[in-house]
Amino acid sequence: MLKKRLGYACGDIYGGGSFLIFSMLFMNFLVLVEGMPVVLASAVIFAGRLWDAVTDPIMGNLTDRTRSRFGRRRVYFLAGIPLVFASFVMLWYSFGMQSVMLKVFYYIFAYMFLDAAFTVVMVPYNAILPDITCDYNERTRFTATRMAFSAGTAILAAVVPSILIKSIGGEVNGPAQKSGYLAMGLVFGAIFALGWLFTFLGTKEREDLPEPEPFSIREWFSVFRNKTYRIFLGIFIFVQVAIDLLLAIFIFYIDIVVLQYKNYEVVMGVLLVCQLLFMFMHNKIAQKKGKHYPLFVGIPVWIAASAGFAFVSSTTPLWVILALAVLIAAGAAAGNLSTWAMLSDTCEVDELITGKRREGIYSGFTTFARKCASGAAVLVMGFGLQLAGFDQLAYNQARANPGFDPAAYAESSAGSTIKWMFVVIPIVFLLAALAFALRYKLDNKRFERVIGGIEKLKAGQPSAAFSAEELADFELLTGRKAGELWPVNGNPPAGAG
Repeated sequence: MLKKRLGYACGDIYGGGSFLIFSMLFMNFLVLVEGMPVVLASAVIFAGRLWDAVTDPIMGNLTDRTRSRFGRRRVYFLAGIPLVFASFVMLWYSFGMQSVMLKVFYYIFAYMFLDAAFTVVMVPYNAILPDITCDYNERTRFTATRMAFSAGTAILAAVVPSILIKSIGGEVNGPAQKSGYLAMGLVFGAIFALGWLFTFLGTKEREDLPEPEPFSIREWFSVFRNKTYRIFLGIFIFVQVAIDLLLAIFIFYIDIVVLQYKNYEVVMGVLLVCQLLFMFMHNKIAQKKGKHYPLFVGIPVWIAASAGFAFVSSTTPLWVILALAVLIAAGAAAGNLSTWAMLSDTCEVDELITGKRREGIYSGFTTFARKCASGAAVLVMGFGLQLAGFDQLAYNQARANPGFDPAAYAESSAGSTIKWMFVVIPIVFLLAALAFALRYKLDNKRFERVIGGIEKLKAGQPSAAFSAEELADFELLTGRKAGELWPVNGNPPAGAG
């Protein structure tokens, strides 16, 4: 199993690394390097996320229906290798374009290309774990290994890109760094593409697959009939968007508000190293208590750390900022491990309802929901910065003036808005995630009952074959009466057709 776990985990070298680089640098790249107004840069990201409304549902259904000698998921890992490389490089190079509007359209296309490549590999990747193992704790171990690879890559992705960019493009955060961003894109594009080769070679899928079914919009939205998935999705969206926004605004916060851009790599490196270490602790908690329990440990710590950043200024010692980053790492590790580990288990609850294996649809919808929510949040953030008076061109010009006072700018309305966005937004989103987590009931014991229930239903046993406790758990998890489950007493599968 170790070989499979390592092969499976290699896929999130791309998932964790590319998303982190994008979240940390892309907005900064568009605004301060390419000179794009902040609202247009936000619109580029939002437009790319809308594209997912087309690609994610198609890919989710396609991966469920695919049959090939390489499996229904793994074949896309192989096909996606050149797409991953080309799309990541294009995201950081505009071929010498000067017109702002031409750049806007180009980067919309480049981002749509990146999103399409991401969808081609990540939707089947997020769906493959139930095809590898049905064991509750083994899935947690697979996810923990995946998150460890993701966090390890994120450490490199937080530190190395900035080193490459500065060593080739210079120390000043601005247009002179274009060549550095291109070099970074080439290096990491090759790393991400290679990871998918290892995942293709190191994984194996189940072979007892059902007959593929035709796709329908009704089928895609039927995921909302699954009560456990609805609760999971609330947790997932609020946690992941909190992480995405934290990463997107952090470079603005550390540069403009705290005036410690020179320490950016150190702070982010400490955060990500500690996130990797906290993964092991949260993995133990998840296996012992349940996959959602790390949220109750990590999220309150993250909320406290975010509140602490309200008191940070340009005179705050570096060790204080590092201490707060360590606390955020504890929360981010819990959020990442728990949410990705929980996703695969919701598919068994769906099978209890419908009698179908639909991991691809669930993966596609989850990926789509995350991207749309994150894109909308970044768009709103961009409008908020503009309303607060942040203008990237004026800021770049003012900073080049010898009389510019960065401390005074940090206290301006734009600087204050960046500060309070960085502090308040994660707290609000994390409180919402905790509210959903308190309603999540799928633990190890109930998961084993779901697996046993599916086996009984496959054997054609009637509802009388289940104990009152089993039926109560099924109703709690599915949100449906026992008579509506697949296929009890000859009832047709719920949501069929």
